[in-house]
Amino acid sequence: MLKSIKRLSIALMVSTMVLTTATTAYGFNYTIQPGDSLFKIGQNFGVTINDLREANNIEGDLIFAGAKMSIPVEEETYTVVKGDSLFLIAQRYGTTIDQLKTVNNLTGDVIYPNQVLTVSSTNQVQAVKATETTETTVTQANTANRIMQVTEKEMDLLARAVYSEARGEPFDGQVAVAAVIFNRVKHNEFPNTIEGVIFEPWAFTAVNDGQFWLTPNDSAYRAVEEALKGTDPSGGAIFYYNPVTATNQWIRTRQIIRTIGRHVFAI
Repeated sequence: MLKSIKRLSIALMVSTMVLTTATTAYGFNYTIQPGDSLFKIGQNFGVTINDLREANNIEGDLIFAGAKMSIPVEEETYTVVKGDSLFLIAQRYGTTIDQLKTVNNLTGDVIYPNQVLTVSSTNQVQAVKATETTETTVTQANTANRIMQVTEKEMDLLARAVYSEARGEPFDGQVAVAAVIFNRVKHNEFPNTIEGVIFEPWAFTAVNDGQFWLTPNDSAYRAVEEALKGTDPSGGAIFYYNPVTATNQWIRTRQIIRTIGRHVFAI
C-alpha cells in the first residue's frame, strides 16, 4: 500500500510539472547603422558577441552599415499538459491569448497535451516590435536623406574603392574620394553607374594593381555613408591624385580646388 501511494505521488508530481525549456531563436532583423559594432549591438539588445557571430555566420568583427543582422532572442517553449488552456498558459507567462496564437500560428483555441508552444511575455514582444518599428523609421530616414540609392553590392564596391585608394588618409580625404565617385556618376562625361565609374579602364590605380580587392575597414564604410548624405570635402571634384606619385601628365593640367592629406582634388 505504501509503495502504491509513493508511486501515485510521483506520478502526480510529474503530471503537474511545468515543462518549460529555453531555446535561442532568431527573433528579428536589425539593419546595421554607421558606427555600429558587434559590441555595441550586443549591448543594445542584451546578447553576447559570440551569439551574434553564430546567428549571422560571422567569423571576425567586421560588419557593414546597411546590412541586415539577425538578433537572437531567448525564447521559452512550454509542453502542454492535460487540463491546460491558452488562458491559463497566457496567465502563467504574463502574455495574452492573442499573442500565443500569433507566435504559434494557431487559428483556434484548441490545444493538445504534449503540444509544444512558444511562450513569450508581452513585454518581450512589445520590445521587439518597438525595435523593429524604430529600426524601420531610422532606415527609411537614412535612405531618404541619401543623394542616391545604392545596393549592398554597390556599397561594398564603394567601400573597397575608398579603402584601396585612401586608406591612411584623413577621414575627410576618404569621404572626398567617395564623393568624387558620386560626382562622376552625375557627370555627363563619365559612366552613369557606380560600378561603371569604378571599373572604367585606367580610372583608379587600385583597380589596376589589384589592391581594390583588399577587405575594407569600418572607416571606409563610414566614409561612404557620409558621402551619401551629401558631404563633399572635395568641393565637387571629379579627379584626384597624389602629386608625388602621379605619372600621368594630363591629370596635372586639371584645375586643383582642394588638397586633403596626400591627395589633390581637381575639376
